[in-house]
Amino acid sequence: MLKILRGLGWTLAGLLVLAIVVWCASRMWPVPESRLQAQQRLQARLPVHGHNGFALLWTLAFDDLDARQREQALARDVQRWEADPRGNGGAGPQLAEDHDALRSRPAASCGPTASDCLGQVRADPQRFVDAHAGHQQLHARLDQLADADHFVSPFRPKGDGILVPMPTYGLMIDATSARALAYVQGDIDGALRGSCRGLQLGRRLVTGGSYLVESIIGASLVQANAQLLADMLVELPADHPLPAECDQAMQPMLAAEQSLCRAMQGEYAMSRAAIETSAQEFGGVLVLDRSSTLARAAGNLGWACGAAAMAALEADRPLPVPAPPQHDFGCLSNILGCVLTDIARPVYPAYSSRTQDAAAMVRLIGAQRWLRQQAQDPVDALQRLPAQFRSPVRAPQLSADGRRLQVPRRSPSRSTDESPWLSVPLVMENAPAAAARD
Repeated sequence: MLKILRGLGWTLAGLLVLAIVVWCASRMWPVPESRLQAQQRLQARLPVHGHNGFALLWTLAFDDLDARQREQALARDVQRWEADPRGNGGAGPQLAEDHDALRSRPAASCGPTASDCLGQVRADPQRFVDAHAGHQQLHARLDQLADADHFVSPFRPKGDGILVPMPTYGLMIDATSARALAYVQGDIDGALRGSCRGLQLGRRLVTGGSYLVESIIGASLVQANAQLLADMLVELPADHPLPAECDQAMQPMLAAEQSLCRAMQGEYAMSRAAIETSAQEFGGVLVLDRSSTLARAAGNLGWACGAAAMAALEADRPLPVPAPPQHDFGCLSNILGCVLTDIARPVYPAYSSRTQDAAAMVRLIGAQRWLRQQAQDPVDALQRLPAQFRSPVRAPQLSADGRRLQVPRRSPSRSTDESPWLSVPLVMENAPAAAARD
């Protein structure tokens, strides 16, 4: 019996030694060079220049504050956030304790894609009048946000609780239907000016925020305001003068203006905070390899900062989002790390093309305005469309009935009724198709 127990003990000891050897070998498993390069790109934060509008964005929900009060409120909230080591407090502005905060109103929304917002307002103008009552200061602040150069957050991510405080983004879409309402009520130039300001704000958010959510909201603002502009302009004379604010807002978006690099750098910073916190927990070192997990996370995100991504944006080709990293021998000692980096990975391909579609919408409204000013048939005029209004792979084309100008949508649909085409009208809704040629 003693021999059996002794033999069993040696067997268990041998298995333990083998497990330790395998674990150590797994920890020494080399990290692919591509992930290390991606990590370097993500850690080299892009510089920002000009005015930071984050204080206004952070306090967007509050009326009757000047710029100095907003900066002070943000500074207090940052200090409160830094004083809480676990990130369980300070998720929202402290102003809410003694100021009334505006809330987004569902009745003010034209839907997730803001399609046919002009038609919705015409069908029920009183609904939108009521929804926007008391929001005049909010709309003025949204116009003011378009003057900012970037919106870099001063809040540093943490690994516990709420990873990082976020502004109230829902209020940012409030003004789209307000501009449609202004147009319906006869303030044509005010509506055009406001839509161009909203378009400009969206463009600034795409590359000027700190995280992916801001880039996606920025792309949505670009598409919504471009669509509204197109719907308004088609009802006006082709040579109707545009407000000065539209000159810059309607310029085609450069590749750098579509880049998700800064957004992915922010996502990596949040992932890093969560990974480092998990690695410090009891027993975490046994199932989570900090350096390997950070490299895997970088492999999910670093494509946005690579030369291949910029080349794809220049040519309007689908972005080179890499395939998910496979579980390799290194995952034996990094089980938790491999699971964590697998969780968020599937969402990035769906978002990667949103900014490209936003740029396509800006090109479409430029093409719409140019095409309506041509004397010849749209089919013939399209052959001479200036290069700035088309891409090498998505040239605008007429719809089957000749009433709309369109390009294929690249990003996944956000609703079941969303068209596979991005399009702008060439004739008014109730006008005959031949009007496009007049």
